[in-house]
Amino acid sequence: MSDYDKYAEQLRHPDNPIVFMEMTAGGAPLGTIVMELFADVTPRTAENFRQFCTGEFRKDGVPVGYKNSQFHRVIKDFMIQGGDFVNGDGTGMMSIYGAKFRDENFTLEHSGPGILSMANAGTDTNGCQFFITCAKTDFLDKKHVVFGRVLDGLLTVRKIENVQTGANNKPKIPILVVLLGEGAVGKSSLLMRYVENKFSPRHISTIQASFQSKQLEVDGCHVTLNIWDTAGQEKYHALGPIYYRGSQGALLIYDITDQRSFERAQVWLKELQRALGDSVVLMIVGNKFDLARNRTVTLEEAQE
Repeated sequence: MSDYDKYAEQLRHPDNPIVFMEMTAGGAPLGTIVMELFADVTPRTAENFRQFCTGEFRKDGVPVGYKNSQFHRVIKDFMIQGGDFVNGDGTGMMSIYGAKFRDENFTLEHSGPGILSMANAGTDTNGCQFFITCAKTDFLDKKHVVFGRVLDGLLTVRKIENVQTGANNKPKIPILVVLLGEGAVGKSSLLMRYVENKFSPRHISTIQASFQSKQLEVDGCHVTLNIWDTAGQEKYHALGPIYYRGSQGALLIYDITDQRSFERAQVWLKELQRALGDSVVLMIVGNKFDLARNRTVTLEEAQE
């Protein structure tokens, strides 16, 4: 069972998106926060947050979103607030619908810790800022739009809640979102298709590595393929040799809609050639061809 499938069992609606944020404090890893977005109740608000997580929203052709933004306001036993990638201090406002958008509804309540809700400056002033509750905050009901909840990582929320703060409840050390999204280049999806002949359109990005095996018969001989699905994120680069040492082959996968993933694949190619020599079989695959209309890596560029 994939990480996504484990989280999917907890969803209030099977089609609700799952997003994640990996956090640091002063450059040190804090942990990952995995969240369900209540698209079944607040579809516009959930989509606004989701696109800022994935980087799909672009301004002047440049991806805009929460990556490298800070949690700028922390109040113990109340909430942690972030999302101001505009100014970084709680004054910035932007949404995928314009500068701001209306309150969608107040159906859901601030019923306990781990509730994901929109920060605002009054009625109908939703933008990019959000907060995660650290306790029941029912006095915010009917004033702020609840649009999600923490599925996993409440301990990470608690760590942020307990950092030292200064003026205006600003953390004394930077609390950064360093990696976030809804999925990645599709390595895990391809592996599941090959090993189990299954496909899930949504996965949580691989953390460090996962392992699968497949039995084959080649010219009358039984062969076992041991396949490591390693994390492609730069923060896990140093762990690579642990998993690919002694490998006979490697499949490098990039997202045709993400130029940076193609550049990272080239870095991994050189690393594998250096570590494994010329005898290893290497293949590079461009994935997500169903999104070809959004491709940023051309076929000619890839063939070079």
